[in-house]
Amino acid sequence: MTEPLKEVIGSVLGVSPQSLSDDSSIENVEAWDSLRQLSILLALESAYGITISTDEAIDMNSISAIRALLDKHGVELPT
Repeated sequence: MTEPLKEVIGSVLGVSPQSLSDDSSIENVEAWDSLRQLSILLALESAYGITISTDEAIDMNSISAIRALLDKHGVELPT
C-alpha cells in the first residue's frame, strides 16, 4: 500500500507514488517544477486541512521537507 502523502504528491506530479522516496525533490524529479510546486502546496492544504505560509512554501522542496512541515502542523503521517 502506498503512503497517502506520496499518493498526493504523485498525483500532482503525474508520476507513480511508488517511484517517490523521501529523497525525491524539485532537483531530481523531472515533473516537479515551480508550477507543480504550487499545485503540491494547494493539494497538501486541501488533503490535510492546513494553511502553508509563504516562508514555509519556500522550504518545501523535497518529500522529507514536506514531511517535516506537516509534522510541524501536527499532521500525523503513517510510517
